[in-house]
Amino acid sequence: MTGLPPNAIWFIAGALLISIEIFLVPGAGILFAGLGAITVGGALMAGWIDGTSGQFILFFLSTALWAAALWKPLKKLMNSDESGYSDFVGQTAVVYGEPLEKGKRGQVKWSGTIMNCEIAPNENAEKILSGAEVTIIEVSKGILLVKRNS
Repeated sequence: MTGLPPNAIWFIAGALLISIEIFLVPGAGILFAGLGAITVGGALMAGWIDGTSGQFILFFLSTALWAAALWKPLKKLMNSDESGYSDFVGQTAVVYGEPLEKGKRGQVKWSGTIMNCEIAPNENAEKILSGAEVTIIEVSKGILLVKRNS
């Protein structure tokens, strides 16, 4: 039985790392490692490198280069008022999955999309049950801040 070619393994690893960044731990910087892995996969396809040590050297170097190139622009995008999130504010969402608890991250469903959220710091509710409607009052670093609908 033959395994996957090395370039396919690097592409799959890159996709997994980027997925982890998007869905599980946003803001952790795993995105850069995912881009580094995809870079190695592309270099292998082009025939620019071979050998395991060369692959790992390129992986670490390209991860560092991606981080250096994208860190400030992504940070600026996530923290700016121009981040494209303003259309969320004032919208109604529904608590999805587990009930929301103050100080913990949960999820809401907004416009058919499941998104990470937290109860807003100025909200009096300590817990909001699953299925309850909430209002999005702010977006901070990609996390929706919500309050219970009155």
